[in-house]
Amino acid sequence: MKLGFTLPIIGPAISSAAGLSAFCRGIEDLGYDTLWVGDRLVQPVDMHSIYPGREQPYPPQMKRYLDPVLLWTVAATATSRVRLNASTLSTFYWEPPHLARMLTTLDVLSDGRLEVGVGLGWMKDEHDISRSADWRRRGRMLDDLLAFLHEWWTTNPVSWDSEFFSLPPVHADLRPVQAGGPPIWIGGASEAAMRRVGRRATGWLGVDFLPDEVADHLWSLARQAAQEAGRDPDALKKAIRINLEPGTTVDSLADKLKRFAESGADEAFVDAFAPFPGLDQMLDFAGQVIARTGRL
Repeated sequence: MKLGFTLPIIGPAISSAAGLSAFCRGIEDLGYDTLWVGDRLVQPVDMHSIYPGREQPYPPQMKRYLDPVLLWTVAATATSRVRLNASTLSTFYWEPPHLARMLTTLDVLSDGRLEVGVGLGWMKDEHDISRSADWRRRGRMLDDLLAFLHEWWTTNPVSWDSEFFSLPPVHADLRPVQAGGPPIWIGGASEAAMRRVGRRATGWLGVDFLPDEVADHLWSLARQAAQEAGRDPDALKKAIRINLEPGTTVDSLADKLKRFAESGADEAFVDAFAPFPGLDQMLDFAGQVIARTGRL
C-alpha cells in the first residue's frame, strides 16, 4: 500500500514558499509516495453545512485557507519523485478551459507526476457563494467537465458544445506529459458518486470514518458500474483519507494503516493539520509513522 501526506492548506502552518519546499522535500526523503492538497475557497461567517463525520462546524483554524494549485506548484518544483494529488479539488470554481490549461501546465511542470482528485464538495454554502449554479445539478456538471477534460487532453484542436458551455475549435498545443492526461480520482460517499467512479475514474477517494459495511457496499457499486461500462473492475484503485484528531498516537495510526492495507486499499494518506500547528511538528510525526510502519 502506498502512503501519502497532506499539505495543510488550512490553518497557520504554511507561511512561506521556502518552508513549504523544505517540508515537501522532507516528506519525499522519508519515502512517502504522494503529496496531497485539499481545497477551500471561502467559508461563510454564517455557515450551515456540516463536514461529513462531524457534528459541529469547522474549528477556528479552518478560517485561513491557501490556494491548493499554488501549493501544488511549489511541491512540484521542490520534489522529483512523489506524485501529486488532491482530496478533493472543487472543480466548480473554474471555467473548464481555465481548469484544463491549469492542470495541463501542472502536469508539465511536475514531469507527469500529477493526479487529480475531484468531487462535488460538501459545503453547499461555499458552492452558492462561488458559483451561481443549481446545487442539484452539480453531478451532471462534473460529468460534463470530466468528459471535456478528456477531450482537451486527447484532441487538438479541441471544441465543445454541451448544456453547460460551448467552445469553438481552439488550438491546444500544450499537451500533458501523461498520455490521455493526468489520472482522475473521484471522492464521495453516495451511490451516485460510486457509479461515477466506476464509469470514469482511476479510483475512489474514500474516508476513514465510514463503517466497513458501508465502504464495502459503496465499493461494490463502483465495481459493478465499471463492469457495466465495459471497464475492468479489478483495475479500479482505492485511496483512503485519514483525518487525524488531536491526541492521535503513532501506534494507533499505524494500526489503522495496517487495517487498510489488509483490506486491499491501494493508498492511505494522512491529514495532520489538526493535531500539529507547524510544518516541523508534522514532519517529525511523518517520520515516526514511517519508522513505526517499517517503511524505511
